[in-house]
Amino acid sequence: MSGALISRATAHHYGMVKEQGIGVGTVIELTRSGQVIPKIERVITPQTPQIPEHCPSCGSDLAWDSDYLYCLNTTQCPAQIENSIEHFFRVLANNDGFGGKTIQKLHTAGIGSVYAIYQLTLEDLIGMGFGEKTAQNLLAQRQLSQSLAIEDWRFLGAFGIHRMGLGNCERLLQHYRLTDIFQLTVDDIISIEGFADKTAAAVVECLAKIKDDFQQLYQLGFNLNTTPLLSEQQQNHSPIAGKIIVFTGTMIHGKRDTMAQQAKRLGAKVATSVTGKTDFLVTGTDVGAAKIAAATEKGVQVISEDEYWALLS
Repeated sequence: MSGALISRATAHHYGMVKEQGIGVGTVIELTRSGQVIPKIERVITPQTPQIPEHCPSCGSDLAWDSDYLYCLNTTQCPAQIENSIEHFFRVLANNDGFGGKTIQKLHTAGIGSVYAIYQLTLEDLIGMGFGEKTAQNLLAQRQLSQSLAIEDWRFLGAFGIHRMGLGNCERLLQHYRLTDIFQLTVDDIISIEGFADKTAAAVVECLAKIKDDFQQLYQLGFNLNTTPLLSEQQQNHSPIAGKIIVFTGTMIHGKRDTMAQQAKRLGAKVATSVTGKTDFLVTGTDVGAAKIAAATEKGVQVISEDEYWALLS
């Protein structure tokens, strides 16, 4: 197809499989979305889908939640344990080394939680079959995960709370401190814009489940940047308070992530793409002329990195 050999196309969830009749013998029409990703455009000849009743990892019964099938055996299912550990380190995004194969090896050796990984010594890892150099690298990456600064909402998101992507985690911590969220009620969360009844109930339930694990890890002393509360931002009199800012290009005087964090602390909203609501497009080097022209066309004020720092000062 378009010069590429397509061997696999994926339905997004079991709701799609069930609704469209995707099973053995189904005839489908494929396209390459964006000339890259194989996409099921439509089902031409549906068949009865083969939907599992039991978890392929632990054999537990599966339950429907909207369009998705879930294994409810969260504490003992091998696949969920390994995935939750891998998810934690991947979302922190400040370390390397704890990939799927490493975590599978740790789990086989009896490690069943993120906290247990933070208790391992060099001798423990070598005893599990890791080479000395690999074990030393794992300990070094583990230390980085604690010492390198990350946003508190990213730390919360690493626990894989149901219905809580990173955006919702940040939104929640704009209203409540990280250490206070375990006392929240469904009504407290519903009062936050963007949280519906079902989501709020799921969040409260999941927070209760992860509370002990969270407290154990939080007490290890991660380097967390605190999200400014909206009530504090509204009192902020900085020149960018309440403004929507997009950073683009390579910055000379600071990293874009660091600048974005600082801008948020000063009361700004940081976006990743320019819209008609954007106030400032802050440009570093290597920015295409077309991007600047598009921003100007939308009435967005385009300023250089130096002009941005001058504005703050």
